[in-house]
Amino acid sequence: MSRSARAMLLAGVAITAASFLALLAILGLYFAGADPHPSLYFTALWGFPVGFTLMIVYMLMAMSRRRRRRTALG
Repeated sequence: MSRSARAMLLAGVAITAASFLALLAILGLYFAGADPHPSLYFTALWGFPVGFTLMIVYMLMAMSRRRRRRTALG
């Protein structure tokens, strides 16, 4: 696995995890009756699509790498 592909995967996982934690914080603050900070909304709304997009790009890169390796072998 190349370094850039691994970095993309780790960034996608980290962004998605941070987005999930922000969503949990928003829900916890909502049920506590407090107003969440707008950055939590931003993280939750934009983090999930960005994180999943990075993970999908990693998956497509891995598929193309395997396809190239398979065609090179025979």
